[in-house]
Amino acid sequence: MPVYRSSAFERAASVAMAARTDVGLSRDHNEDAFLISDLARGLAHGSAAAQVLAEPPLTLSLGVYDGSGGASSPDAASRLAARTVHAALTRAAPRSSDALERSLLDAIAAAGRAVLDNARRGPEHRSSGTTATVAALCDERLLLAQVGDSRAYLLRGGALTQISRDQTLVQSLLESGKLQPEEAATFEHRGVMLQALGLREQLRIALSAVELRREDTLLLCTDGLSDLIHDQHIAATLDAHPDPAAASSALIDAALAAGGHDNVTVVVARFDGPWLAPPARDSAPQVVEIAKFSEASIRRS
Repeated sequence: MPVYRSSAFERAASVAMAARTDVGLSRDHNEDAFLISDLARGLAHGSAAAQVLAEPPLTLSLGVYDGSGGASSPDAASRLAARTVHAALTRAAPRSSDALERSLLDAIAAAGRAVLDNARRGPEHRSSGTTATVAALCDERLLLAQVGDSRAYLLRGGALTQISRDQTLVQSLLESGKLQPEEAATFEHRGVMLQALGLREQLRIALSAVELRREDTLLLCTDGLSDLIHDQHIAATLDAHPDPAAASSALIDAALAAGGHDNVTVVVARFDGPWLAPPARDSAPQVVEIAKFSEASIRRS
């Protein structure tokens, strides 16, 4: 596992990140992908296991992608999306939170076009698509772009909050009151997603923001974790393992112990240091929905 350190980081204690992906116990290949990008330095880390320590100036992106479909290369969509998002953000080189907000939307839209174009090139890629849950950081403001049902959580003071919203039929029915929470686990169409990169030309990207606090821990994961491990177990694991590398390994192990019927990918980031305000007592993270954008509107701007 590669480790990137610096004496400046040890003093600033800014962001420690780690990620792991595993094929699971029932699949022949891994359709998941992740990418950690240090945009300020043009670095990307997307190997099977990665551990990264970042120092100021901080402009980071972290993403998980869960591919599906495709006759012979179902992993192509997730990996292509991860590379496209990183390349677009690196080219844009955003240096402010406002610039990063726009760049993140453009990058996700570019990834959607890339996956859709790739699916049209040959029968082996037909009907391929991928989720995208991408967090981007500039200073203390964390932006979150969401397409699909991979998830983002924030642990603060031992309490876990899901800061992404699943773009699924189940979630839509729950929010409309047409499905009750106790019915969701056995709903026959619970795996139906309403959004994915590459499945249609019109793409709606959910964009939200959270103000980080000292000792916050961010988790991004595919449904290979969230479908098997209860939120309380996830919270306890993150709380018990402050080191992101240990936490990511423990979460993967928990998913495998619970059956591992799907690929599983986790990215864990811990934020600390004087650049962040300490959390107020009982201060749950406040998720601010910025907007939802269609790919067409982004393309015309």
